[in-house]
Amino acid sequence: MRILIIQKKFMGDVLVTSTILPLLKKKYPKSEISFLLEEKHAQILIGNPFIDHFLFFSKDGPSKTLSELNQYKFDLVIDLYSKIETAIITYFSGAKTRIGFFKKYTQFFYNHAVKRSTKVKSKNTTLGIEHRLQMLEPLGIPFQEIFPKVYIQEDELKRAHQILSENTLSSTDNLIMISTFGSSDEKTYPIEYMAELLEYVAHYKPDAKILCNYLPSQKELFETLYLKVSDGANSSIIKKFDTKNLREFAAVTSLCKCLIGNEGGATNVSKALDVPTFTIFSPHIRKSDWAWTGKPEVDQFLHVTDFVPDSKSYSDFKPSFLKTDLEEFLDHTIV
Repeated sequence: MRILIIQKKFMGDVLVTSTILPLLKKKYPKSEISFLLEEKHAQILIGNPFIDHFLFFSKDGPSKTLSELNQYKFDLVIDLYSKIETAIITYFSGAKTRIGFFKKYTQFFYNHAVKRSTKVKSKNTTLGIEHRLQMLEPLGIPFQEIFPKVYIQEDELKRAHQILSENTLSSTDNLIMISTFGSSDEKTYPIEYMAELLEYVAHYKPDAKILCNYLPSQKELFETLYLKVSDGANSSIIKKFDTKNLREFAAVTSLCKCLIGNEGGATNVSKALDVPTFTIFSPHIRKSDWAWTGKPEVDQFLHVTDFVPDSKSYSDFKPSFLKTDLEEFLDHTIV
């Protein structure tokens, strides 16, 4: 049996989509599973033992993508992206079974159009995962609590230890990874507040070593943040720490005691690595979508509306609101 999974883009979405793969392999142990996505997002799935082939969207458009897919003669296509482009690809793939999310403008392309549930079955999985699991219902695969997983390769782990060594660190240190900024301004905890948070972490756990993760385009912003932190606190920040790509970041994070910071790709990766995670949600992102956790006894998820009901402004999300939960989290993870 040949199965195609479609999730075009966004690292968090691609990672969460991977939850259905082991369940498909369990149901169809002799199946070949291909994953169609944009090439730049494939690195998060490197090493996943449930993927047999990576396929990428052609830069020449959907028709070129489709012609390449037709060589595989898929029996089952699950379109988790469910936009017009991928719905057309699904329909013309030739697969007998075509599953996608129900939308008025795409439902005709699938023979199983799945309506998203509005209620969660498990508070740990959230709708972000459960909507993916719903896609398996037409195949007779029942709901079960499952979480994304990132697979670190042996050579990547070796490189991570080398990166730590280059910064006079080791995996025995109390390493704290920081998701310093979000992927956009609206997903980024205000820089003045983040500086205050770093101050607090450094003073509360003075033996901790703080690693700040950020994109190359955010380096200047990091320099600004660093200058806002007092000399006493910024001595805990390993200023020269850097990783060249997502895989290096993931490998180093796997050696950290915890991750703290802005909700997004970094927090999803750390949770998928089973690293305790303290997530600060931006006002326009719902916890019910992305606060999934395999460690509910440790992981923390905070949203401004937990403290200021109906607020839609990050400016209302004062660092003082985080203090009690952050202390509890740090006491669990840095001992």
